[in-house]
Amino acid sequence: MGKERHPFYYLDGLVSLLLIDDDKQIRNMLGDLLAPIRIYTIKKASCAAQAEAILASPQRTHLCVMDLGLSDIDKDEFYLLRRFGGRVSFVVLTGSNSPQKGFTAHQLGARTIIEKGGGFDPSTFIRTVNHHALLNVINPRYGMSADTLTASTDVLFRTSPQFVSEWALELGITDRELRNVWTKNLGANTKIILAIHQMFSAALNYYEWVTSPVETYRNTAVEELSGYRRLEEYFHCHRSVITDFIEYGNVVNFL
Repeated sequence: MGKERHPFYYLDGLVSLLLIDDDKQIRNMLGDLLAPIRIYTIKKASCAAQAEAILASPQRTHLCVMDLGLSDIDKDEFYLLRRFGGRVSFVVLTGSNSPQKGFTAHQLGARTIIEKGGGFDPSTFIRTVNHHALLNVINPRYGMSADTLTASTDVLFRTSPQFVSEWALELGITDRELRNVWTKNLGANTKIILAIHQMFSAALNYYEWVTSPVETYRNTAVEELSGYRRLEEYFHCHRSVITDFIEYGNVVNFL
């Protein structure tokens, strides 16, 4: 009898993460933490030059976890943020407690700063990566300006609507206006965007449950999922549109 597939098998490897640290032990530790979350394809780099080659390739990288101490390009530890921070979600790891460095990283596009050392919490790290990776999957232009696209993305994540009409109502605009925002900016269909958000939110909740040390969560994870069969069917019906958007988005227009 064959091995039973896990509920979100169809999303395996669709989200691309890049881990950059000159310490191999840290790279492997971060990779081991994220490996059970099977939606991720994880790549690693030991310096900014290696990372640049990956980030500059046509294949989309959704999130980069970066050690702030790397300065092998132009002696600039912010080089990757300066070049790619407008289209890739960056989670910056640092051993420095310099407020100025943290401020500069945020100004250049870093989503959040996480300190290494004794205060590092694996569960918080995983939740942070999950949130910002999905944010980039949905809207690679998030935060570039205080526009309706960013506002509608915030509403989507805050309210998790079931329908496009509910999403538009929460934002205070019409369905047509909401559709126009996503079509104009990313060439995206709002029904597809909403479905992607629902699929990946459910999948990430699932992985948090099944990797939890709490036995009850592990035993009831699948039963607690609401409508995951419907999401699976929707994915297979719209596979090419969904996977093309996840892999490419519309980033070519603002490289």
